[in-house]
Amino acid sequence: MPDTQSRFLKQIIRPGEGFGEEPRAFTSERQHTAQAFNLHVEWLDGRRAEGFAWAHYSGYRWLDNSDTEKLILLFGPRALEIEGHNLGVLVIEIREGQLNSIRELPTVQQKLLGQSNEENQPIISAVRAYPEFDEILKEIKGEEDDKARSTGRPNR
Repeated sequence: MPDTQSRFLKQIIRPGEGFGEEPRAFTSERQHTAQAFNLHVEWLDGRRAEGFAWAHYSGYRWLDNSDTEKLILLFGPRALEIEGHNLGVLVIEIREGQLNSIRELPTVQQKLLGQSNEENQPIISAVRAYPEFDEILKEIKGEEDDKARSTGRPNR
């Protein structure tokens, strides 16, 4: 069997999306007339994900220190801080209303992209959300800071 792929197969399985390869650091809306509904954020541990509605988006700040870049996005009362390299790609996607998701990349994939990044992908090394998920959950549940007033006995 020949080692070549048909044009149709190349459209279905694009480079970087095949089996066994690492997923991309971001995804965008494929239809140019459609707009992303929310920004889905995945953390490296694979056990946390959050959505930030673009309807609450109010702006960004893009900082470039000599060693890394930071992209800070504001969504209503929340902030999302993205740290890495080549984050201008994300800024373009945000301006066009196409950014669907981002994810932290494992260190190995960061190093590989740092050496050879032909597709000009952003390299996302860290993502932080403020206030954090646990703080919001405590607020929703009505829990207070029990450590400050705990005597070691149950409340009656």
